[in-house]
Amino acid sequence: MQEVDCNDPKVVRIGFKTALRILEKWSCSQQQIQKLLKLPENYESLEFEQMCLSKEQVERISYILNIHAGLRVTFNNPKNIYGFINMVNHNSPFNGNKPIDFICNGELEHFQRLQVHIDGLFGG
Repeated sequence: MQEVDCNDPKVVRIGFKTALRILEKWSCSQQQIQKLLKLPENYESLEFEQMCLSKEQVERISYILNIHAGLRVTFNNPKNIYGFINMVNHNSPFNGNKPIDFICNGELEHFQRLQVHIDGLFGG
């Protein structure tokens, strides 16, 4: 697999735009998108080319892309690929909550735990 340079502004912009499309397909609200990516309230009016994202924001984008990739490998039904994130899940670590609510808490560790859970679905 080819190494991706997460410091390249062009790569970051493409990843950011792709993550936004994924979040929209996950039916995330603007408030959820803002919280997940730590964006300012008026992020929609900002120019993508002018945005300077922090290391944590880039990491969050990376998690979203990897979580989506894991869902695509695990499921072949678009309803599950795009709907899993908003389905109530009684397994740990969600314990009756939706995965989207789990990662919207603001903790970067929760992105990692969701990714590990999804990877376990495919490998398990």
